[in-house]
Amino acid sequence: IKAAVLYAPKMPLVVDEVELQAPQRRDVLVRLAASGLCPTDMHAMTGDRPRPLPAVLGHEGAGVVEAVGEDVSLVKRGDHVICSWAPNCGHCFYCDLDLPVLCEALTKASPNGVMFDGTPRHAKDGRPIYNFTMVSSHAECCVVPEAGAIPIPKEMPLDRACLIGCGV
Repeated sequence: IKAAVLYAPKMPLVVDEVELQAPQRRDVLVRLAASGLCPTDMHAMTGDRPRPLPAVLGHEGAGVVEAVGEDVSLVKRGDHVICSWAPNCGHCFYCDLDLPVLCEALTKASPNGVMFDGTPRHAKDGRPIYNFTMVSSHAECCVVPEAGAIPIPKEMPLDRACLIGCGV
């Protein structure tokens, strides 16, 4: 896929061809229709908010589900979704207390540029390209955890829906 990759802080994004893994057990593959640019992306670009690099930036995305992993039940192919940068694992200490915003798995994985299983979903020439906030929406497609694919009505314009992924 084509994706906007940050290879080093204070350098421009590079639109590059990268490999995107197929969805794993609880992953959702989204063909993105729109992606917003947020100050959080800019902080990663300036190095003010260091993240593992290289990384596909973007965390305000909306699109159409193209494929789902084997254990996904909340969305299906063809659903319109907003990608959330704050998915939860559903089974850690805080998720069990109904406090998913404090999800331990999210706070461990996301800053390290990986998904809940500890691996990124992008690569180039056999080297990892890290996820950004479990979304990486500055690309043609992204893979998000099932809890990060929020179904929306098909009538909702995707170019507006993408902004909800961060601001709401």
